Amino acid sequence: MKTNILILGGGFGGLEVATGLRADLEDNFRITLIDKNDSFIIGFTKFDLMFGRRAPEDIKAYYSELNKKGIDFVQDTIEQIDPENKVVKTSSSTFTFDYLVVALGAELHPEAIPGFLEGGYSFYSFAEAQRIHPVIEKFSAGTILISVFDNPYQCPPSPYEAAFQLHDYFKGKGTRTDITIKTLAPTPIPLPMSKDASAALQELLGQHDIEFLPKHKVTALVPDKKHALVDGKGPMKYDLFLGVPIHMPPKVVLDSALGQNGWVQVDQNNLRTAFENVYAIGDVTNIPAGRFAVPKAGSFAEDAGKTVVDDILNTIKQENKSVKFNGIGTCFLEVGSGKVARVDGNILGNPEPQLTFSGPSEENRADRTAFETSRIEKWFK
Repeated sequence: MKTNILILGGGFGGLEVATGLRADLEDNFRITLIDKNDSFIIGFTKFDLMFGRRAPEDIKAYYSELNKKGIDFVQDTIEQIDPENKVVKTSSSTFTFDYLVVALGAELHPEAIPGFLEGGYSFYSFAEAQRIHPVIEKFSAGTILISVFDNPYQCPPSPYEAAFQLHDYFKGKGTRTDITIKTLAPTPIPLPMSKDASAALQELLGQHDIEFLPKHKVTALVPDKKHALVDGKGPMKYDLFLGVPIHMPPKVVLDSALGQNGWVQVDQNNLRTAFENVYAIGDVTNIPAGRFAVPKAGSFAEDAGKTVVDDILNTIKQENKSVKFNGIGTCFLEVGSGKVARVDGNILGNPEPQLTFSGPSEENRADRTAFETSRIEKWFK
């Protein structure tokens, strides 16, 4: 009789678990990955869509390739998770499991900010990155506001990378002097986990004539007036508004016993939930790190996936190897002129969370390229 390992979500964490376990387990372990999409993209490639540098097919990796590796891929929508009875229901089937890994990420809720759907744009989804491309192409003068509405959100440096790339794009078109770019955040510094990394980022923003406005919490947009309403500060005029949508746990998680506290709570060492042989990793979780939490970013989910692979193999093989999730990850920021900055985090491996800002440099650009190609190679080839 086969042991069923079920993985919900095909992001960094889910892919790392599926391929990591498959590489170490025999065929009597059935590994199934379920995702509503047919393909995977690495988050920062959405900027390539946004600026028209790559076509959609150039950044996709198709989950059907997992079948060749001995992983059963099912494209379906998950409708119910029952961790107690070890059952998952999708729109077309029912799955039982011996081990479950929930890696469903966060859901985006642009409707949570009044006026945002009608008066703004985002770059946090494949479709939105495509939708904004022609808008940017036509934009030639005015004020661009880039707003973080609230925490947490995926890849904390991402809004600032958008600002850098807009700067470089309009500089190349010769229109940058006619465009004002401002970044707004509800927090006192752009990366609240680290004063040093924030200071380095703010210095870089200043060098690119990009204004950072701290403690600016946008609560609504007034599309017909092109005003952003800022809590306690009144309206701000914009010609183009980019926002980071409110992030929430997936509804299917909130409706389950796993989501009673919102984001799924796990043991921060081995990422087990309160239910036997049920794990949660990546953006769907909230893992405390001092006054903060492990960032929601792909590379941290990948590190979590490695931890879960180790812990499941420990259980299956009845071994007692040490397992410890350290929360190690990297976010890249393309700043233009062929250079990339990066933020490296070691969140749980030290007494205090550590973030290190480096670059921008051409070496970091090479690392960014290698980051993408190595993951696609590891998971899909």
